Amino acid sequence: MEIKVDALVLRTADYGESDRMLTLFTLQNGKLSAAAKGVRKAKARLNFAAQPFCFGEYVLAQKGERYTVISAFATDAFYGLRMDVGKLYAAASLAGLCDAVLPEGLVNEELFLLAVTALGEMCEKEETEALISFFLRLLTLSGYMIDLSACADCGAPLTGKPYFDFSGGCFTCEDCARGSRVRESTFQLLRKCAGMEYDPAYILPEAGKRALRLLYLYFTRKTETQVKALSQYIDFL
Repeated sequence: MEIKVDALVLRTADYGESDRMLTLFTLQNGKLSAAAKGVRKAKARLNFAAQPFCFGEYVLAQKGERYTVISAFATDAFYGLRMDVGKLYAAASLAGLCDAVLPEGLVNEELFLLAVTALGEMCEKEETEALISFFLRLLTLSGYMIDLSACADCGAPLTGKPYFDFSGGCFTCEDCARGSRVRESTFQLLRKCAGMEYDPAYILPEAGKRALRLLYLYFTRKTETQVKALSQYIDFL
């Protein structure tokens, strides 16, 4: 049996003398593993399809629960990600987050389209904000939405240095002061990346690192899952 899927390569692992196992995030069948035979040989026809972040149409042979890549047509390989170490780390972080939240076979069309769009944005512009925007959407789709709209306790606008409650995934004002204190620049960048109104005067260069650290700490507490690439990217910033 053969199936045709639109897929994004999240992860690869070499095995045997010349083969590679791919973790694919597919639009039609969710996350699955597929073997790519002989792709590590010189001039292998499907070498391009066995690279991280390759996005395209894959034809897979299915035998029981096992899949093998028969052919592929690349839609976008996101080569811009490979020209900059920061972009490469950010893309690996995105792939790692998808891999962490997706169980095998669960279809999530919205997350798939968000991932592909975010990788394209990382190629064209600053990658940190693209990753933060994606991370916020991924948390929402995973049931861990972060409320950036107002104080979760009294409903007052969040000004000054708000507080973040890691257990509730919400911010509180200085008067309510529940959780850990967050810098104004971090909060404003999160609002910007969430597509909300924000004060650009508070967007500082170091805000990206702090925002990602906050999101990652919240993510690990909620999911008890670590994403090595994301940890490395935060250290890199």
